[in-house]
This record gives sequence, structure tokens and C-alpha cells, in this order.
Amino acid sequence: MRQERIKQVILEIVLWFGTALVFIPYLLVLLTSFKTSREAGQFRLTLPTEWHAINNYRTVFERGDILLGFWNSIVITTISVAVILFASMLLSYYIGRAGNMSRRHKQFTGWLYIFTLLGMTAPISLVTTFQLLSRLNLIGTKLGVICIYAGMLIPFATFIFVGFFKTIPRELDEAAVIDGCGPVRLFFVIIMPLLKPVTFTCFILVFMAVWNDAQTILFFLGNSKDWTMPLTIYKFFGYYRAEWNLIFGSVFLTTLPVLIVYLFGQKYIIEGMTSGSVKG
Repeated sequence: MRQERIKQVILEIVLWFGTALVFIPYLLVLLTSFKTSREAGQFRLTLPTEWHAINNYRTVFERGDILLGFWNSIVITTISVAVILFASMLLSYYIGRAGNMSRRHKQFTGWLYIFTLLGMTAPISLVTTFQLLSRLNLIGTKLGVICIYAGMLIPFATFIFVGFFKTIPRELDEAAVIDGCGPVRLFFVIIMPLLKPVTFTCFILVFMAVWNDAQTILFFLGNSKDWTMPLTIYKFFGYYRAEWNLIFGSVFLTTLPVLIVYLFGQKYIIEGMTSGSVKG
């Protein structure tokens, strides 16, 4: 009994040490955002000799258009996450449940599932994507960017949802059908309430992926007025110098919403990721 307690204490110490290592870069970003431009360029994990927190963050808000970037991030992320989650739910419901109807359905849903998962491994082609959006007149629009995010992340969300759907007893569907429940009502009334853990997991993971992405916005949104928060750091780079205190201030504000969402939802991530591990 004493040996188990010692092992538990050692494990806790190791985990706390690992957590401290993870937060060191975040602490470096926060402290650097309080320093002067010259002191910030040294990239040292030390307290500022002169505190410029208020002036630095005022400059970040004024020159970096943080509020505009925050609004653009909210709009793009909210619509993208809603589209991805809803489309993934419906697709996963068909793949995970329709395959039990007949052998023919099972073969089709199997190929459909494989085709969907290819989206997780196939890299995005910038040339073909640009040409497709150009033909649809979506270049330089938020709708075009949302479509790109949907195409990239629906396969990932579907992969998580399908594993969860396979754990739901088939008898639940049969009982609902016998009681006169149609397919639409069956999904929204019976199945959808059971998806809360995995839905919240997908929400957090998809939210972080869309919110932190800068490459897609940079390539397909040419107007800086449409840039999201991760791209606000480019407004503090000059031809000959970079204001690292302001850059780190922008980085801190950009990552703060993601950190808050993750800290409050980490237990749902673990629950949702392991919920489909029995049969998935």
C-alpha cells in the first residue's frame, strides 16, 4: 500500500513538471508582451525591467485592429463549426446506421466511409482549390474560406462521430420506428441528444483548428479587413525590424479564447474520444 502511494506521488510530480514545461512558452509570450521593444527582442524568460502592459496592449488594439480581427474570427469560426458539425452528424448517422439495413447498403456505406476518410490524408491542393473558388466567384470571400474549412474538417469530425454511432444499440432505432417515429424525428429526437459528449469534443477540436488557422485566410482572403486574429501579428512586422512585444501581445490575445475553451472542455474531450473505443 505504501509503495502504491509513493508511485502515485511520483507520477503526480512528473505530471506537474510536464504541465509546467508546456506552459513555459505561454508564460514567455505573456511576459514578453509587457516589455519594451528592445528588451522583448532578447527572448528571455525574465520579468520586465520596465512594465509597459497598458501601453503595449493599447497599441495592439489600435494598430492591430484586434476587435475587427476578433469579429472576423467569430463569424468564420462559428459558421464553419456549425456547418462541419451538422454535416458530420448526418453523414455519420447514415454511415453508422444505414449499413445495418441490408448488405447492399452496408457495402455502399463502407465505400462512402473510406472515401470520406481519404479527406484526412489527402493534402489540400492550392491551385485546384483556387480555380474552383474562382469559378464559383468565391475568391476573397468569407463563404469561400468556410467551404474550405468544411471540406478539410468534415472527414475528421465524421471519423469521431462514426465511432460513437456504432456504440448506440440498434434496438433503440427499432423501438422508435415501431412507435411510429420517422427517420427525421428519429435523428433529432432520439439520437441527437445522445451525441452531447462527442459533439462537444468535435466542437472544441474543430474550433481550435479553425480559430488558429492562418494559412487559408492568408491565401484566400486578400483584403486585410477580412483577416482573422492570427494574421494580426503581421501588422507589427516591418521591413527592417519587428516589434516583438506587440507581436507577443497579439499572440496572447489570439490564443486566449482557445485556452479558455480547452480548459473548460478538456473533460468532454477525453469522454468523447473514448466513448467510441469499445465498438468503434
